[in-house]
Amino acid sequence: MSRLRRAVSRLAGRKPRPASSAPDVARLERELTEVRRELDELRSEARRAAELYDLVFERLGEDAAR
Repeated sequence: MSRLRRAVSRLAGRKPRPASSAPDVARLERELTEVRRELDELRSEARRAAELYDLVFERLGEDAAR
């Protein structure tokens, strides 16, 4: 999750200003794409962690029933 926080703080530290040129717009689009990619990766990791959590508790329940 620290990658997302770093990305957000990087963006939050900027003063809002209109993109005045095509290179600025292109750079911002690249940064946005990177943040979206990182967010998708974090969502995937969170989903996997939830699956593992469920498996652990399912297994613990099976062991307790024995």
